Amino acid sequence: MDDFGLLNPAWAGTRAAELTSDTAFGQAMLDVEAAWCRAQVRFGTAPATLNDAVAEASRIDDYDLLAIAAQTPNGANALIPLLRALRNKVTTQLPEVGQYVHRGATSQDIIDTALMLLAARSGEHILTNLKTAVRQLSTLASDHAHTVMIGRSLDQHAQPITFGYRVSQWIEALGSAGQHFENVVCNLPLQWGGAVGTSTWWVDYFKAEQPEDDPMGLVVRQRDLLAEELNLVSAPVWHANRIPVLQLGQVAFQVTAAAAKLANDVLTSVQAENAELAEPTKPGRGGSSAMPHKNNPVLSIRLKHAAQEASGYLNTLQTGVISNTAERADGGWHTEWSAFRGLLRATGAVSEILAELSDGLAVHPEAMRHNLAIHGDAVFLGRLTQWLAPIVEAHGAAESGKGKHLVETISTTAMANGDDLAHALVEQLPEAVVTVEAIEKMLDPSGYTGGAASIVAEVHSRYRKWSS
Repeated sequence: MDDFGLLNPAWAGTRAAELTSDTAFGQAMLDVEAAWCRAQVRFGTAPATLNDAVAEASRIDDYDLLAIAAQTPNGANALIPLLRALRNKVTTQLPEVGQYVHRGATSQDIIDTALMLLAARSGEHILTNLKTAVRQLSTLASDHAHTVMIGRSLDQHAQPITFGYRVSQWIEALGSAGQHFENVVCNLPLQWGGAVGTSTWWVDYFKAEQPEDDPMGLVVRQRDLLAEELNLVSAPVWHANRIPVLQLGQVAFQVTAAAAKLANDVLTSVQAENAELAEPTKPGRGGSSAMPHKNNPVLSIRLKHAAQEASGYLNTLQTGVISNTAERADGGWHTEWSAFRGLLRATGAVSEILAELSDGLAVHPEAMRHNLAIHGDAVFLGRLTQWLAPIVEAHGAAESGKGKHLVETISTTAMANGDDLAHALVEQLPEAVVTVEAIEKMLDPSGYTGGAASIVAEVHSRYRKWSS
């Protein structure tokens, strides 16, 4: 009954799958419970003997997750049966400390905080891979800042660009998405407020035990210790505020969306008709049992698959968030969990694929030049008319406003007849209007890429430090 990913090649076998598995989530819940016990001991509200007993009982491999899952529907969350099993283990070792486990907490505290812990652990993995990919892509962009290829607009050949420029746009998307993701991951909040978020149990406790002190002040100080134990931000209670969950989901999706753009471009360029790029290969990857001539671009396919799936997860997560009611949503909160995990898993897998693809993407400049030449000089017609029209009119070869039409007519006729365009223009325009050398310079694609190289350098500069 384990989900190994047989129907999901986007993440099957990845480290991201391990970091977001049921085992990983179960361990995160145990880690939160254990950290809460340590926080109580540090604050002086629980005996020191609690720590060893809880630590001994906080290994998820010692629990039957299949049995935990089978009991989960009874309370509509997995923490209830897991907590029961944890308490049994602790009290078996040391009966007098069992009462301190989970004391004053609620299921939402543990589950929300465990999900943030899962996000922190997955987030570190994602950022490491993402920065590696951006760094490798920056090198690729710099290496090909002047490698000319045809630009594509609405799936049609447009003006020339450089491959480095195209890569710079991948970097811009991935880098900005990565920075947004990092900002959220580095500020993941602890959730701790008890049954309805008001810390009632602990307020009553401190009123009785330390009546001279502000009870909420003590609650916050103890909560700060828990945040310190888990390396999360000690935030105000967000029990009924689901924006922290939504923020993480949205920035995770940004990463997958940026990766999808890269994948789409690679999928176009690796087509046999274009052959401009090739994915890195290894034994057993990309083959076809029925068509042995094929080398399927499975890395890009997996990126696109992951992004499309992440879109669904985000929609589900948003649906759960907007179903939020009162102090704990009846079904909306539950809807968040698997979608949140799915976004982390998809983003983690994407980061791993990006790191590999960006390291081994093969570039074929000769194919890029070949594809650029498909339309011949027609690609440059707009440039020629923009440049020559005012010159033609200034020399009296055409009336004001008619120069563009004249240049277009001569050019299209020459190209239709297979004539040399530069010579045709020189011969049919008045003497001294233009030279063959000047026209040939305008027909050189390497001089028709605008500020592509400058943009590559600018993007490299913007993300160099972040990705290092």
